[in-house]
Amino acid sequence: MLALMSILFSGAVHAKSWCAAPLIAHEWGVEVLRGDGQPPVGVPMPSWFHRGVGSPDAVGEPVRHLPPDSGIRTLPVVQFYAPPTWGSAIPVGLEVGFSDGEASVWFPQVDRRISAAEANGPAAAAARSSLLAQRALRSEGFDRRERVGADPTRQLGWDALSLLRDSPTGAHRAEVTWVEALREMPQALWVQRGDEVERFVFYEADTREQPALILERGDQWSPTRPHYVLRNRSDWPVHEVVLVADGVAWQAPSIPAGASAGFLLTDPLQPAAVAAWLRGRWSGAARSPESYRWTVDDCVMMRDPAIPVEVAEGHRLYPGEVDVLMDVWAARLFQGAGVHLIYREDTAALDALMPVSLYTDMRHFVEWRRLGVVLVEGLQLP
Repeated sequence: MLALMSILFSGAVHAKSWCAAPLIAHEWGVEVLRGDGQPPVGVPMPSWFHRGVGSPDAVGEPVRHLPPDSGIRTLPVVQFYAPPTWGSAIPVGLEVGFSDGEASVWFPQVDRRISAAEANGPAAAAARSSLLAQRALRSEGFDRRERVGADPTRQLGWDALSLLRDSPTGAHRAEVTWVEALREMPQALWVQRGDEVERFVFYEADTREQPALILERGDQWSPTRPHYVLRNRSDWPVHEVVLVADGVAWQAPSIPAGASAGFLLTDPLQPAAVAAWLRGRWSGAARSPESYRWTVDDCVMMRDPAIPVEVAEGHRLYPGEVDVLMDVWAARLFQGAGVHLIYREDTAALDALMPVSLYTDMRHFVEWRRLGVVLVEGLQLP
């Protein structure tokens, strides 16, 4: 699973009363699944990504321990954007879980690595319930001086990342083109953890997930009338569905949970048209870092760094983010031989299958969006 999160900060004028500044967080990822039992193949990885924890040094107090405001899935990456606001460095904490997989690669080094067996086990689930109860008490105005622990259901945890505007020293040679593309994203902030720096945070996991859609013959199928059905067996809707089969294709805006869609596989594949259709449905985030202007309606008070954002409010990204996704994956999405399937996961599905907790300080509040694309390769027409 490749996931890109872009976090942007407004540089808006603030009212005289205390208001937290917006923090826009975008994540995108591509999950590769196989329909023929062969191992999935992702994209090339730099040699300097981490695959084990070792003994990382603590780099600072966890963001979730910062004082509250007294007035108030192959290639996961996180990028940050911001006009100047609240000083030269912004603290962010990030915890990532995989409900049906094992974290395998990440950067920078984590403060905490928990196995899938432990993080997805009953003891961790019970401990999370207690954690949620503790958070609720804080939100209701009870003692906010008691420190809140890390989420035991998250396999990867970065407690105290610093977001910097100026490029620090120590970045590795990019080695692969997608890393270079991410480094060239306009206005992206640099992420620092100790002596490791990069223009993103990366995480990837091996997964045992099954495709949400099953391809079947329709009741009226014949060699001259190739009628097929895609059945959604998952608990969530899927969106922007594209089936490609050796030069022909079919697409649909969505298939609800438990529903089926029948179609004739006869239309010629037009890669540019399909890509343009997806771009139109994947881009269009309401506010860009350049145009973001604070208004009284954005005023958020009583921010508590111990309370993370964990629910996405949408999926649309900025055009530049979709450009990177398309550049990295276009050949396999639209031009690969054989039969393959593309769809976008519902944001509620992402929140359940790859849960994220995002913390920041009392001076910011988070607007959280995620785009998760699934690519199922190695299919056979039934």
